[in-house]
Amino acid sequence: MKLQLLSLAALLATGHQVAAQVALPAADIEAIVATLQHFQKNLNDHKFSEMTTYTTPEVTSINIVGMLWQSEPAVQKGHQAVFDTRYKDMKFPPLDVAALAFQPLTPEVVVVTKGSKPLPPGVPPHPQTANTTVLVKRQGRWLIAAFQNTLVDAKEAPNDPTLRKD
Repeated sequence: MKLQLLSLAALLATGHQVAAQVALPAADIEAIVATLQHFQKNLNDHKFSEMTTYTTPEVTSINIVGMLWQSEPAVQKGHQAVFDTRYKDMKFPPLDVAALAFQPLTPEVVVVTKGSKPLPPGVPPHPQTANTTVLVKRQGRWLIAAFQNTLVDAKEAPNDPTLRKD
């Protein structure tokens, strides 16, 4: 696991040079989107036992409140518990595929980022999130290896220096 994390860190550190050289075939994009859509489906139907079909055994997740879950059993258990209680009646919109940004690091590793629109009115506690998902291709299948969902601070969002025109 440590070797994988070090390798991923090294790839991320040089991602711009690597990503520029790696083309992501349309079939891979379709397969990645299908994996993400399966996860999105489980956010609504709460059948997180299905995670074993689209995550790696060593998957890592950092949820919206900063809880770190490591390994498929922990990620599944954490999601099941949260969605059986706090998010029991919440319905998430379909995955906004147009909002996905793909950054292939190698032919077998891709980082997908996505900002999301505000949730429907009255849905506490997070009006907007952004997430990063790392997928790996194993035996011809794209699997989620790590993901993080981050709360967007609505008060600070307008202060994003990358969006200023100066």
